[in-house]
Amino acid sequence: MARATIKDIALAANVSPMTVSNVINGRAAKASAETVERINAAIARLGYTPNMSARSLVSNASRLVGVLIPFTENQNALLLDNPFYAEIVSGIETALRAEGYYMMLSGVGERGAKLDILTSWNMDGLIVLGVYKEALYEQLKARDLPTLLIDSYIDDDHFYRLGINDEQAAFEAVTHLIAEGHRDIAVVTGVIRTDGVVERRIAGYRRALEAAGIAYDPSLVFSGSVTFDWGSGAASALAAHPNVTAAFCTADLIAAGLLAGLHKLGKRIPDDISVMGFDNLSISTMVYPALTTVDQSIAEKGRLAGNLIASILSKRATARETFVPTTIVRRDSVRRRR
Repeated sequence: MARATIKDIALAANVSPMTVSNVINGRAAKASAETVERINAAIARLGYTPNMSARSLVSNASRLVGVLIPFTENQNALLLDNPFYAEIVSGIETALRAEGYYMMLSGVGERGAKLDILTSWNMDGLIVLGVYKEALYEQLKARDLPTLLIDSYIDDDHFYRLGINDEQAAFEAVTHLIAEGHRDIAVVTGVIRTDGVVERRIAGYRRALEAAGIAYDPSLVFSGSVTFDWGSGAASALAAHPNVTAAFCTADLIAAGLLAGLHKLGKRIPDDISVMGFDNLSISTMVYPALTTVDQSIAEKGRLAGNLIASILSKRATARETFVPTTIVRRDSVRRRR
């Protein structure tokens, strides 16, 4: 069955196509109430839906917002394998839909990343997660598109930024472990990159140790990738340091893997070793024991991102930087060291 057009609606309602267009595009004041009622009835009867591509050509606004997830750890699969991205993207899509926008999601490689798709799809704006100041950044800056960066430490007035204070959040997490009597504290993390989130969290870890008069030991920093498998594999290396009584993981996904790996080694958690995560993903309550972690309200952060880009596109006054507060959620994977 052919798709109904404005001309079909006009014929069914016995009005001109211009009148139908006025009603569909919110200019109903130019038609009588009876005419509007006839047009709406014809729309419902014929199952008419607007052609977004045609609207885009006329208005030069596609109502499309691109969401880009860079591959930052040489992963070839879309990073929705990481539940962090699933939760934040869900929040973004929910907010954009409520604001009348549509989301296009894409994973992009940092090497040789090509953003021509943004032009061909006539994106109104962009949301980019975790980009660093390198090739992809240069391409983003070269495009005259309103762009919101999430969890990025690029200091450039061309972009808007949304994130948390990663260093302070990590400082508070490790300070919590120290307050529970732990002094030999390892950190299990993803790749540590200059001007990145993980670098800031390691800085917070070191600051907490220094504030407590504890010497920093680089051999207790285990860096790999933000994956369950890396966390599980790191358990053996961690167990080789018998004095360690606690581990701070810079992501819940790593912490979940570490728990599994330690269980396989016969370690009791938290009796033998306490484990703390970061993110407060849904999996933090599904593992055993349930994770003590840093909550950064990921889904709400995604919704805030969608609302911010909609505000920017609507030309409303919008702060260049927005920070989401964090809190520590205490569960069963951390205990006081006696």
